[in-house]
Amino acid sequence: MGRTVIGIDIGGTHFRVGRVGADGSVADFRKLPTADILCSGDVLADLAGFIRDYSGGGDVQAVAIGFPATLDRERRRVLQAPNLRFMERLPVVEALSRSLGVPVFAERDVTMALCYDVEKYRIPDQGIVCGIYFGTGIGNAVNIDGRPLLGKNGVAGELGHIPVDGSAIPCGCGNAGCMENLAGGKYLARLERERYPGTAIGELFLRHGGEPLLREFVDRMAEAVATEVNILDPDCVLVGGGVPNMAGFPREYLDERIRFHARKPCPAEGLNVIYTEDEREKSVVGAARYAWRRLSA
Repeated sequence: MGRTVIGIDIGGTHFRVGRVGADGSVADFRKLPTADILCSGDVLADLAGFIRDYSGGGDVQAVAIGFPATLDRERRRVLQAPNLRFMERLPVVEALSRSLGVPVFAERDVTMALCYDVEKYRIPDQGIVCGIYFGTGIGNAVNIDGRPLLGKNGVAGELGHIPVDGSAIPCGCGNAGCMENLAGGKYLARLERERYPGTAIGELFLRHGGEPLLREFVDRMAEAVATEVNILDPDCVLVGGGVPNMAGFPREYLDERIRFHARKPCPAEGLNVIYTEDEREKSVVGAARYAWRRLSA
């Protein structure tokens, strides 16, 4: 395959990895239980050992890792990872670069996803591009002229943690009443358990999409998107993740409500919203593309 970058997406449940060429071609994609990879109690040694074995002595130019977490501004350490507490504060980049002998790049997984989608949908680098991904929670990344918005502490784009008046639901971030607990997959799972116990979660919108509880849920998703739209006035908004890609999900209603909540006349007029697809290798290819761009900078 020639020169490659190893792209990795580490989730609380699954560990995805692949070798990706500069043209985006993928070889040896694997989806493994995270617990099977990070199992010894020494996370950095586990990661380095797995990557070394996986590379098989190939021509690896770099390793790029996406985390469901906040990272420091320098993108050297994981700050907070509710589903990967054992990785917090570890010098991931420094330790792995030294152990593997190649550049290692760390970023939020949602930034890697946006990197993939920007290329797939041929979004220009100029201007403001927002990626909002509704999965278990709400992932959010913002590019300004092709560069990720970091913020003072490196934690810009935490749209899922805007407060919702009247909600006291505890959040993994340590606060209570965060939007992602009312407009993410965790809330759908709760609805399935408490209100629709006879319906598989994957069929909620197919069977009950027109009912008030699910309409309210979609409207809260729209409120989250419109909040960012009203603040940033973006050139383009990419909306994706597992929830908008569920069977029967009412994208037309979500789009209608986003525009309802967006300020008039602008940015509501001419708002460019693109709905992205979920793809098996997306997070891995996005991580690798992020690394290829960093290598060529």
